[in-house]
Amino acid sequence: MRNPFKVRATMNTMRYLTLVCAFLTGLANAEEVVEQKPGGLINWSSGVISAYGYGVAPDDVPLVKQRLLARRAAQLDAYRNLAEMIKGVRVSSETVVEQMVAQSDTVKTSLEAMIKGAAMTADHYQNDVATVTMTMSLDGRFIQMIAPEVAKGGMTAANWYDKPVQWVLARTGQIEWPSLTLFPTAAAAETTQSHLVIDNPNQLELVKEITRLLKAHSQPQVIAQLEQQIEFYESNSNFTGVLIDASQIANFELATIPRIRNQKGDIIYPTADDLTQGRISSRPVSYDFDVNDAVRNARIAVKPFIIPAEGTYKSRKSDLIISDAAVALLKSQQTLQKALGNAEVMIVIAR
Repeated sequence: MRNPFKVRATMNTMRYLTLVCAFLTGLANAEEVVEQKPGGLINWSSGVISAYGYGVAPDDVPLVKQRLLARRAAQLDAYRNLAEMIKGVRVSSETVVEQMVAQSDTVKTSLEAMIKGAAMTADHYQNDVATVTMTMSLDGRFIQMIAPEVAKGGMTAANWYDKPVQWVLARTGQIEWPSLTLFPTAAAAETTQSHLVIDNPNQLELVKEITRLLKAHSQPQVIAQLEQQIEFYESNSNFTGVLIDASQIANFELATIPRIRNQKGDIIYPTADDLTQGRISSRPVSYDFDVNDAVRNARIAVKPFIIPAEGTYKSRKSDLIISDAAVALLKSQQTLQKALGNAEVMIVIAR
Protein backbone atom coordinates (compact mmCIF):
# COMPACT_ATOMS: atom_id res chain seq x y z
CA MET A 1 0.00 0.00 0.00
CA ARG A 2 1.29 3.46 -0.88
CA ASN A 3 2.13 5.85 1.91
CA PRO A 4 -0.66 8.53 1.97
CA PHE A 5 1.69 11.08 3.52
CA LYS A 6 4.12 10.64 0.60
CA VAL A 7 1.23 10.98 -1.87
CA ARG A 8 0.14 14.18 -0.11
CA ALA A 9 3.62 15.62 -0.29
CA THR A 10 3.82 14.84 -4.01
CA MET A 11 0.42 16.43 -4.66
CA ASN A 12 1.24 19.52 -2.64
CA THR A 13 4.57 19.92 -4.43
CA MET A 14 2.80 19.68 -7.79
CA ARG A 15 0.19 22.21 -6.73
CA TYR A 16 2.67 24.81 -5.53
CA LEU A 17 4.93 24.37 -8.56
CA THR A 18 1.87 24.80 -10.76
CA LEU A 19 0.90 28.04 -9.04
CA VAL A 20 4.44 29.40 -9.41
CA CYS A 21 4.50 28.50 -13.10
CA ALA A 22 1.11 30.15 -13.59
CA PHE A 23 2.40 33.36 -12.03
CA LEU A 24 5.58 33.40 -14.10
CA THR A 25 3.81 32.72 -17.38
CA GLY A 26 1.46 35.67 -16.86
CA LEU A 27 -2.14 36.00 -17.90
CA ALA A 28 -1.96 34.85 -21.50
CA ASN A 29 -5.18 33.73 -23.10
CA ALA A 30 -5.83 30.03 -22.65
CA GLU A 31 -6.27 27.78 -25.65
CA GLU A 32 -9.80 26.44 -25.42
CA VAL A 33 -10.73 22.81 -26.00
CA VAL A 34 -12.61 22.93 -29.29
CA GLU A 35 -13.81 19.91 -31.26
CA GLN A 36 -14.48 20.56 -34.92
CA LYS A 37 -17.54 18.86 -36.38
CA PRO A 38 -19.12 18.78 -39.85
CA GLY A 39 -21.29 21.88 -39.88
CA GLY A 40 -19.92 23.43 -36.69
CA LEU A 41 -17.94 22.93 -33.51
CA ILE A 42 -18.18 22.09 -29.80
CA ASN A 43 -16.31 24.30 -27.35
CA TRP A 44 -15.79 22.02 -24.36
CA SER A 45 -14.11 24.75 -22.33
CA SER A 46 -17.05 27.14 -22.44
CA GLY A 47 -19.77 24.51 -22.85
CA VAL A 48 -21.14 25.82 -26.15
CA ILE A 49 -22.08 24.08 -29.39
CA SER A 50 -22.20 26.17 -32.56
CA ALA A 51 -23.59 25.26 -35.98
CA TYR A 52 -23.15 27.09 -39.29
CA GLY A 53 -25.78 27.57 -41.95
CA TYR A 54 -25.75 28.89 -45.50
CA GLY A 55 -28.65 30.05 -47.65
CA VAL A 56 -29.62 31.85 -50.84
CA ALA A 57 -32.95 33.28 -51.92
CA PRO A 58 -34.89 31.94 -54.92
CA ASP A 59 -34.20 33.81 -58.14
CA ASP A 60 -37.83 34.84 -58.68
CA VAL A 61 -38.30 36.88 -55.51
CA PRO A 62 -38.07 40.67 -55.36
CA LEU A 63 -34.67 42.11 -54.54
CA VAL A 64 -35.89 43.65 -51.27
CA LYS A 65 -36.80 40.19 -49.97
CA GLN A 66 -33.75 38.27 -51.14
CA ARG A 67 -31.60 39.00 -48.11
CA LEU A 68 -34.39 38.13 -45.67
CA LEU A 69 -35.19 34.85 -47.42
CA ALA A 70 -31.51 33.93 -47.75
CA ARG A 71 -31.05 34.52 -44.06
CA ARG A 72 -34.07 32.35 -43.26
CA ALA A 73 -32.69 29.55 -45.42
CA ALA A 74 -29.35 29.82 -43.64
CA GLN A 75 -31.08 29.59 -40.27
CA LEU A 76 -32.89 26.42 -41.27
CA ASP A 77 -29.62 24.95 -42.50
CA ALA A 78 -27.95 25.84 -39.18
CA TYR A 79 -30.81 24.29 -37.20
CA ARG A 80 -30.40 21.05 -39.17
CA ASN A 81 -26.65 21.04 -38.56
CA LEU A 82 -27.15 21.79 -34.87
CA ALA A 83 -29.63 18.94 -34.49
CA GLU A 84 -27.24 16.56 -36.23
CA MET A 85 -24.30 17.64 -34.09
CA ILE A 86 -26.26 17.38 -30.84
CA LYS A 87 -27.17 13.76 -31.62
CA GLY A 88 -23.50 12.83 -31.56
CA VAL A 89 -22.57 14.63 -28.33
CA ARG A 90 -21.20 12.14 -25.80
CA VAL A 91 -23.09 12.42 -22.53
CA SER A 92 -21.17 9.76 -20.63
CA SER A 93 -18.95 6.79 -21.37
CA GLU A 94 -21.95 4.66 -22.26
CA THR A 95 -24.30 7.13 -23.90
CA VAL A 96 -24.59 9.70 -26.66
CA VAL A 97 -27.53 12.08 -27.01
CA GLU A 98 -29.03 10.16 -29.93
CA GLN A 99 -29.51 7.10 -27.71
CA MET A 100 -31.21 9.18 -25.04
CA VAL A 101 -33.56 10.73 -27.60
CA ALA A 102 -34.51 7.27 -28.86
CA GLN A 103 -35.23 6.04 -25.33
CA SER A 104 -37.07 9.05 -23.90
CA ASP A 105 -39.83 11.14 -25.45
CA THR A 106 -39.28 13.71 -22.69
CA VAL A 107 -35.65 14.17 -23.70
CA LYS A 108 -36.65 14.35 -27.37
CA THR A 109 -39.26 17.06 -26.77
CA SER A 110 -37.00 19.11 -24.49
CA LEU A 111 -34.09 18.89 -26.89
CA GLU A 112 -36.18 20.00 -29.86
CA ALA A 113 -37.33 23.03 -27.84
CA MET A 114 -33.74 23.91 -26.93
CA ILE A 115 -32.57 23.65 -30.54
CA LYS A 116 -35.39 25.95 -31.67
CA GLY A 117 -34.34 28.38 -28.97
CA ALA A 118 -30.70 28.49 -30.11
CA ALA A 119 -29.28 31.99 -30.38
CA MET A 120 -28.01 33.52 -33.61
CA THR A 121 -24.51 34.71 -32.74
CA ALA A 122 -23.27 35.62 -36.23
CA ASP A 123 -25.04 36.89 -39.34
CA HIS A 124 -23.36 37.77 -42.63
CA TYR A 125 -24.67 38.46 -46.15
CA GLN A 126 -22.48 38.82 -49.22
CA ASN A 127 -22.85 38.04 -52.93
CA ASP A 128 -26.43 36.87 -52.39
CA VAL A 129 -25.32 34.27 -49.81
CA ALA A 130 -26.35 34.47 -46.16
CA THR A 131 -24.19 32.87 -43.49
CA VAL A 132 -25.35 32.45 -39.89
CA THR A 133 -24.08 30.79 -36.73
CA MET A 134 -26.57 29.33 -34.27
CA THR A 135 -25.29 28.63 -30.76
CA MET A 136 -26.67 26.51 -27.94
CA SER A 137 -25.32 26.10 -24.42
CA LEU A 138 -24.43 22.68 -23.04
CA ASP A 139 -24.87 24.11 -19.53
CA GLY A 140 -27.98 24.71 -17.48
CA ARG A 141 -31.12 23.40 -19.16
CA PHE A 142 -29.24 20.85 -21.24
CA ILE A 143 -27.54 19.30 -18.20
CA GLN A 144 -30.75 19.32 -16.16
CA MET A 145 -32.53 17.59 -19.04
CA ILE A 146 -30.05 14.75 -19.47
CA ALA A 147 -28.83 14.35 -15.89
CA PRO A 148 -31.80 12.31 -14.56
CA GLU A 149 -31.51 9.96 -17.52
CA VAL A 150 -27.79 9.48 -16.87
CA ALA A 151 -28.49 8.80 -13.20
CA LYS A 152 -30.96 6.06 -14.18
CA GLY A 153 -28.13 4.28 -15.95
CA GLY A 154 -26.75 2.83 -12.77
CA MET A 155 -24.59 5.61 -11.34
CA THR A 156 -24.03 4.97 -7.66
CA ALA A 157 -22.13 6.89 -5.07
CA ALA A 158 -19.04 5.35 -3.51
CA ASN A 159 -19.21 4.02 0.03
CA TRP A 160 -16.85 6.46 1.65
CA TYR A 161 -16.76 4.85 5.07
CA ASP A 162 -16.83 1.08 5.40
CA LYS A 163 -17.24 1.38 9.16
CA PRO A 164 -16.11 3.83 11.88
CA VAL A 165 -12.48 3.51 12.91
CA GLN A 166 -12.14 3.13 16.65
CA TRP A 167 -9.02 4.89 17.86
CA VAL A 168 -8.14 5.12 21.53
CA LEU A 169 -5.63 7.94 21.81
CA ALA A 170 -4.04 7.07 25.15
CA ARG A 171 -4.60 5.86 28.67
CA THR A 172 -2.57 7.56 31.36
CA GLY A 173 -2.96 7.57 35.09
CA GLN A 174 -6.56 7.96 36.13
CA ILE A 175 -7.61 9.37 32.72
CA GLU A 176 -9.36 6.96 30.39
CA TRP A 177 -9.81 8.35 26.87
CA PRO A 178 -12.98 7.38 24.99
CA SER A 179 -13.01 5.74 21.57
CA LEU A 180 -13.23 8.34 18.83
CA THR A 181 -14.44 8.11 15.21
CA LEU A 182 -12.54 10.97 13.66
CA PHE A 183 -10.76 9.25 10.84
CA PRO A 184 -12.18 7.68 7.65
CA THR A 185 -11.38 4.08 6.75
CA ALA A 186 -10.26 5.23 3.31
CA ALA A 187 -7.31 6.99 4.90
CA ALA A 188 -6.48 4.28 7.41
CA ALA A 189 -4.21 1.26 7.15
CA GLU A 190 -3.96 -1.66 9.54
CA THR A 191 -2.28 0.67 12.02
CA THR A 192 -4.55 3.71 11.96
CA GLN A 193 -2.29 5.88 14.10
CA SER A 194 0.13 6.39 11.18
CA HIS A 195 -2.60 7.59 8.78
CA LEU A 196 -4.69 10.15 10.62
CA VAL A 197 -6.93 12.61 8.77
CA ILE A 198 -8.75 15.59 10.27
CA ASP A 199 -12.17 15.94 8.67
CA ASN A 200 -13.41 19.39 9.70
CA PRO A 201 -12.70 22.44 11.88
CA ASN A 202 -14.57 21.01 14.87
CA GLN A 203 -12.37 17.94 14.84
CA LEU A 204 -9.35 20.20 14.41
CA GLU A 205 -10.18 22.01 17.65
CA LEU A 206 -10.82 18.70 19.40
CA VAL A 207 -7.46 17.28 18.33
CA LYS A 208 -5.74 20.49 19.43
CA GLU A 209 -7.32 20.15 22.86
CA ILE A 210 -6.38 16.48 23.06
CA THR A 211 -2.83 17.39 22.13
CA ARG A 212 -2.69 19.96 24.91
CA LEU A 213 -3.92 17.40 27.42
CA LEU A 214 -1.55 14.71 26.20
CA LYS A 215 1.41 17.05 26.64
CA ALA A 216 0.67 16.98 30.33
CA HIS A 217 0.89 13.19 30.31
CA SER A 218 4.07 12.70 28.28
CA GLN A 219 2.87 11.02 25.09
CA PRO A 220 5.50 12.30 22.62
CA GLN A 221 4.70 10.00 19.69
CA VAL A 222 0.98 10.75 19.74
CA ILE A 223 1.68 14.44 20.22
CA ALA A 224 4.05 14.56 17.24
CA GLN A 225 1.51 12.82 15.04
CA LEU A 226 -1.36 15.08 16.05
CA GLU A 227 0.75 18.19 15.55
CA GLN A 228 1.68 16.96 12.08
CA GLN A 229 -2.00 16.60 11.20
CA ILE A 230 -2.84 20.03 12.63
CA GLU A 231 -0.10 21.63 10.54
CA PHE A 232 -1.19 19.76 7.42
CA TYR A 233 -4.84 20.74 7.83
CA GLU A 234 -4.18 24.39 8.54
CA SER A 235 -1.79 24.76 5.58
CA ASN A 236 -3.91 22.78 3.12
CA SER A 237 -7.49 23.87 3.73
CA ASN A 238 -9.70 26.39 1.97
CA PHE A 239 -9.24 24.93 -1.50
CA THR A 240 -11.17 26.76 -4.21
CA GLY A 241 -11.70 23.91 -6.64
CA VAL A 242 -10.61 20.50 -7.91
CA LEU A 243 -8.36 20.02 -10.93
CA ILE A 244 -8.02 16.54 -12.45
CA ASP A 245 -4.83 16.35 -14.51
CA ALA A 246 -5.58 13.88 -17.31
CA SER A 247 -3.01 15.35 -19.70
CA GLN A 248 -1.13 12.03 -19.73
CA ILE A 249 -4.24 9.95 -20.47
CA ALA A 250 -4.22 9.56 -24.25
CA ASN A 251 -7.46 7.56 -24.60
CA PHE A 252 -9.72 9.86 -22.58
CA GLU A 253 -12.91 10.84 -24.42
CA LEU A 254 -14.69 14.16 -23.91
CA ALA A 255 -18.19 14.01 -22.45
CA THR A 256 -20.65 16.41 -20.87
CA ILE A 257 -20.84 14.22 -17.76
CA PRO A 258 -17.50 12.49 -17.29
CA ARG A 259 -17.09 10.48 -14.11
CA ILE A 260 -14.33 10.35 -11.53
CA ARG A 261 -13.84 6.91 -9.96
CA ASN A 262 -11.67 5.36 -7.29
CA GLN A 263 -9.43 2.40 -8.02
CA LYS A 264 -12.25 -0.09 -7.35
CA GLY A 265 -14.48 1.70 -9.85
CA ASP A 266 -16.82 3.39 -7.37
CA ILE A 267 -18.10 6.70 -8.75
CA ILE A 268 -16.72 9.57 -6.72
CA TYR A 269 -18.13 12.41 -8.81
CA PRO A 270 -20.74 13.25 -9.94
CA THR A 271 -23.01 10.90 -8.00
CA ALA A 272 -26.62 10.13 -8.82
CA ASP A 273 -27.69 12.45 -5.99
CA ASP A 274 -25.56 15.25 -7.43
CA LEU A 275 -27.43 14.95 -10.72
CA THR A 276 -31.01 14.15 -9.70
CA GLN A 277 -31.28 16.45 -6.69
CA GLY A 278 -30.06 19.50 -8.59
CA ARG A 279 -26.85 20.08 -6.69
CA ILE A 280 -25.15 20.57 -10.03
CA SER A 281 -27.13 23.15 -11.98
CA SER A 282 -24.57 23.51 -14.78
CA ARG A 283 -21.91 21.27 -16.33
CA PRO A 284 -20.15 19.03 -13.81
CA VAL A 285 -16.74 19.90 -15.32
CA SER A 286 -14.99 22.19 -17.74
CA TYR A 287 -11.93 21.33 -19.83
CA ASP A 288 -8.55 22.83 -20.58
CA PHE A 289 -5.36 21.80 -22.40
CA ASP A 290 -2.90 23.25 -19.92
CA VAL A 291 -2.56 22.98 -16.13
CA ASN A 292 -1.23 26.52 -15.84
CA ASP A 293 -4.17 27.94 -17.79
CA ALA A 294 -6.62 25.87 -15.77
CA VAL A 295 -5.24 27.15 -12.46
CA ARG A 296 -6.09 30.70 -13.56
CA ASN A 297 -9.64 29.74 -14.54
CA ALA A 298 -12.38 31.34 -12.47
CA ARG A 299 -14.17 27.98 -12.15
CA ILE A 300 -11.50 26.67 -9.77
CA ALA A 301 -9.96 30.05 -8.83
CA VAL A 302 -6.52 30.44 -7.32
CA LYS A 303 -6.08 27.45 -5.01
CA PRO A 304 -7.24 24.25 -6.70
CA PHE A 305 -6.53 20.80 -5.36
CA ILE A 306 -4.64 19.07 -8.20
CA ILE A 307 -5.08 15.32 -8.65
CA PRO A 308 -3.27 13.31 -11.33
CA ALA A 309 -5.57 10.89 -13.18
CA GLU A 310 -4.25 7.32 -13.30
CA GLY A 311 -6.16 6.14 -16.37
CA THR A 312 -9.63 5.48 -17.73
CA TYR A 313 -12.00 2.90 -16.26
CA LYS A 314 -12.06 -0.32 -18.31
CA SER A 315 -13.81 0.39 -21.64
CA ARG A 316 -15.44 3.56 -20.35
CA LYS A 317 -13.10 6.11 -21.85
CA SER A 318 -14.88 9.15 -20.35
CA ASP A 319 -14.41 7.86 -16.80
CA LEU A 320 -11.15 8.76 -15.04
CA ILE A 321 -9.57 6.84 -12.18
CA ILE A 322 -7.81 8.60 -9.32
CA SER A 323 -5.83 7.03 -6.47
CA ASP A 324 -7.53 5.96 -3.27
CA ALA A 325 -5.17 8.27 -1.37
CA ALA A 326 -6.49 11.19 -3.45
CA VAL A 327 -10.06 10.07 -2.75
CA ALA A 328 -9.35 10.06 0.98
CA LEU A 329 -8.00 13.60 0.77
CA LEU A 330 -11.02 14.76 -1.23
CA LYS A 331 -13.26 13.54 1.57
CA SER A 332 -11.05 14.84 4.35
CA GLN A 333 -11.47 18.51 3.43
CA GLN A 334 -14.80 20.29 3.77
CA THR A 335 -13.75 22.90 1.23
CA LEU A 336 -13.13 20.16 -1.35
CA GLN A 337 -16.51 18.57 -0.67
CA LYS A 338 -18.08 21.99 -1.15
CA ALA A 339 -16.13 22.43 -4.40
CA LEU A 340 -17.47 19.13 -5.73
CA GLY A 341 -21.00 20.08 -4.70
CA ASN A 342 -20.66 23.39 -6.53
CA ALA A 343 -19.17 21.75 -9.65
CA GLU A 344 -15.93 23.69 -9.21
CA VAL A 345 -14.11 21.00 -11.16
CA MET A 346 -11.88 21.08 -14.24
CA ILE A 347 -10.16 18.37 -16.27
CA VAL A 348 -6.93 19.03 -18.12
CA ILE A 349 -6.66 16.82 -21.21
CA ALA A 350 -3.99 15.89 -23.75
CA ARG A 351 -3.83 17.95 -26.92
